[in-house]
Amino acid sequence: MTRIAIVGAGMAGLSALDALSKHGHVVTLFDKSRGSGGRMASKKVGDASWDMGAQFIRAHDAEFMRTLKQWQVQGWVGEWKVTPHMIDAEGIRLSDDEVTRYVGVSRMTALSRQLLVPASEFFPSTRIVSCQRTDSEWLLTDENNQHYGPFDSLIINTPPQQALPLLDNSHLAAAIKDVKMLPCWTLLLAFSKPVESPVNAAFVHDSAIAWLARNNSKPQRDATETWVIQANHAWSQEQVDAPREDVLQALEQAFFTALGVQGYAVSEHWLHRWLYAVPTTPLDAGALFDANRQLAVCGDWCLRGTLEGAWLSGQQAASYF
Repeated sequence: MTRIAIVGAGMAGLSALDALSKHGHVVTLFDKSRGSGGRMASKKVGDASWDMGAQFIRAHDAEFMRTLKQWQVQGWVGEWKVTPHMIDAEGIRLSDDEVTRYVGVSRMTALSRQLLVPASEFFPSTRIVSCQRTDSEWLLTDENNQHYGPFDSLIINTPPQQALPLLDNSHLAAAIKDVKMLPCWTLLLAFSKPVESPVNAAFVHDSAIAWLARNNSKPQRDATETWVIQANHAWSQEQVDAPREDVLQALEQAFFTALGVQGYAVSEHWLHRWLYAVPTTPLDAGALFDANRQLAVCGDWCLRGTLEGAWLSGQQAASYF
């Protein structure tokens, strides 16, 4: 049995876990967050809850579509029957979008918890800061100077900026050092009464906002009226270090303006900055591999900036071992 460590329990890491465990490998996962899922994150404040990262899953690849269908049979995902609107300077109108969208049920995080089950061990709230390769093994150290290992092989599933310090002088650094990631400010709002609008999801133009969605329109969600507002990446970059209160007020006003509604009192809110949200130009490499060091690097930025891209990247990373 091969002992494999995965740093980063987002979709790519969980995908690699799934493939590796099916081949009998012993897999240990680490993540700096309190749980698994990465951008399949959910947030709960009071009686309100939201999917605050990836809003849905879609498939282009036939293998990934089969996987989505299997997850649906297992009750891990459900179809979100929504036709997004378009909102721009000309007003609000239905788009001609016919994409089939899936979401984790009863929240996006729930899918990641199912995918985590095959792990031999999972260390949440554990920020790995050093990975060292001996002649034949990997040794990991966290920010509290706790040591883990040895492991035969290592997979790193983090944004490129966070992966670079962990590569232990691998030649893979040259391939990823110039990959740029864009931020995304995300505002979560809850209301004591429904917002009167035909919109359940919308692509927004001519605004600080790129996407908004009525979270409680998704299957098996809490009944509380909740909305997710994601800023466009250019605006987020411009405001990346802006005071949080200024960002919150700007996005809240942009939300009411986009929907053309006023007079709704916010009952709960949460603001989150995704510092490394999407790649400007993905590597289109699938995953990267250093055979001499038994080291792979994966993530959506290695292929395309979607959950599907992350899943395919993780599958490719696992195939190296």
